[in-house]
Amino acid sequence: MKTNLKRTAGQKHGDLRSELLREGLELLDTQGIEAVTIRAIARNAGVAHSAPANHFPSRRAMLTAIAAMIFADLADQTIESVAAIKNNPRQAIQAFADTCFRFAFRTPNRYQLLWQRQLIDQDNPAVAKEMDRIYSALLASLQQENICRRVDIDTDAIAIWSMIHGYISMRLDGNLVAAEDTTTSLPRHKAILLSLIDGIYHNQD
Repeated sequence: MKTNLKRTAGQKHGDLRSELLREGLELLDTQGIEAVTIRAIARNAGVAHSAPANHFPSRRAMLTAIAAMIFADLADQTIESVAAIKNNPRQAIQAFADTCFRFAFRTPNRYQLLWQRQLIDQDNPAVAKEMDRIYSALLASLQQENICRRVDIDTDAIAIWSMIHGYISMRLDGNLVAAEDTTTSLPRHKAILLSLIDGIYHNQD
């Protein structure tokens, strides 16, 4: 009887793959990366623990699919934030960074999963596509005006992303805490970004 109930529940879901991914995100948000297992997702979805194998042959494949969804969400948000600002690269960079900071601090488990190379396949086409969209949004923020660059645009982009990701990682790992810059009265992460932007656009005004 129990097996029949599970099968019926699975059939009611219609698109089982989407339902499994939704359950995976729920587990990730509420219990963290370690809790996201195929067995736990199947149990929460009300299907037999063998059912996800038709869609995800391994935990790595399942986590990769979840990561692709998260990357897509972050890509949409960063693209929208940059597109809303015209002809002001400093503000566009700040908008890009603020979007990343907000995303990471509101959904830390989602953000941390994205960079677990031992758990997800970052060469997966769906993941790589969304990562490229995020990087393209950052490049777009830097390309909003012509300036005399001391380094190429990719170096600037990598510098900005390294600062954003490094600060987020140290905050989420507990190595840094939220603080305020005493000179600007800005949150520390915004002040650090401002300092970096000033370096990129030094002597351009």
